[in-house]
Amino acid sequence: SPPHNVPRSRSRTSPSHRMTTRGCALHARFAPSPPSSRCAHRQPCATTRATTTTTTAAAAPRAHSTMHRRLRGETIRRRADTPSSSRDRGVSDDVASIDSIEPELAKASSTGAGDVARDVGSSLETGSRGTSASASSSDVEDVPDAGWWPSGGFPGLLDGFRAIPRGAHSRWNSPPTPLRELDETQVPKHIAIIMDGNSRWAEKRRLPRTIGHERGVNALRQVVRCCGAWGVRTLTVFAFSHENWGRNASEVDELMALLETAMRDELPLLVEEGVRVEVIGDLNRVNEGLRDAVDRAMTATKDNDKMRLVVALSYGGRQDIVEAAKQVAREVAAGKLSVDDVNEHTFSSYLSTYDKTLASSDIHFAQAPDLLIRTSEQRLSNFLLWELAYTELYFANMMWPEFGEAELRRALHAYAKRDRRYGGRS
Repeated sequence: SPPHNVPRSRSRTSPSHRMTTRGCALHARFAPSPPSSRCAHRQPCATTRATTTTTTAAAAPRAHSTMHRRLRGETIRRRADTPSSSRDRGVSDDVASIDSIEPELAKASSTGAGDVARDVGSSLETGSRGTSASASSSDVEDVPDAGWWPSGGFPGLLDGFRAIPRGAHSRWNSPPTPLRELDETQVPKHIAIIMDGNSRWAEKRRLPRTIGHERGVNALRQVVRCCGAWGVRTLTVFAFSHENWGRNASEVDELMALLETAMRDELPLLVEEGVRVEVIGDLNRVNEGLRDAVDRAMTATKDNDKMRLVVALSYGGRQDIVEAAKQVAREVAAGKLSVDDVNEHTFSSYLSTYDKTLASSDIHFAQAPDLLIRTSEQRLSNFLLWELAYTELYFANMMWPEFGEAELRRALHAYAKRDRRYGGRS
């Protein structure tokens, strides 16, 4: 990076605003009047001044520091891909990069950190499409000559601010690394996942709650891809519980909108991958738009047979057992079923997780999960209470947005070492 004479000393401002990246020229552009505080480079800082005058920009120093790091990384990548003669123009390259984000950085005085970071990242993506060689054809698709970031750019740069990255299709075309260490008999046929920790993941990073849920969708996409490639026949995920209706109305509306968007946008990829979508739970409580998206997804994928993706939506294990008991009681009262015929197998067939058609035609059908994975916490949370009687449990010490191929691989290896005796002795 360009030399500067400022020592990397402790800043007098807040710890979140300490920076060790370049930025003196960047700061000097945004201080027409003497500032009330200065950054670690002892140069005027518009974003620090904004925090002393507005409460809406409380997180702006962090966004400012993040902008510096992204700018430095972008410049380093550009220089690595240019000949030495071009690198001699390092200072002018830096100024050009600064010019490209100047209008967005100036917004720090009136907007929050999330909006500023999102806007600056947008400009960096748009301005670097033709100069950076780090964007491969597998990461960028259908990139126009000009436009804002949703049209293309670097999908990995702003994953935290997108629900459905534009490069998702290309990532689905890149299968995960095979499970060479495990044979087919060691891979669970049915995996259930409690996807927990989206909101806490976002709060820990001082991001909007919706960003955490969107990152959770990204994590689920990766898990579905891995399960399809590794021979898992059924994946059941806990998307929205019966108890989640007790949350505030705004969060419930956000979740419903996100689920509807995910159902619609991921449908072409699910069809292409041979995934059959099924939804269990009390759908009478969800809005009409989400019910329509569920119906379209189930209809479009009903003939797929590579893998089942069962989404538990407005679902509760206790409620499911109660409804099954009511159905059994009705049939006994109507004379269609004898009390003596009621046993565990019969009762299981009245639960929402039972698929009569698949049970009679698919030898791989498994109503009870072989492995349950839960992130963030260590409890069942009213999920598949009947079906999990002899399921192996795996608790991952991370939040769901952090879950990916590596942790799923560790869970499968841990499962392969278990001795499943079902109450007997080996």
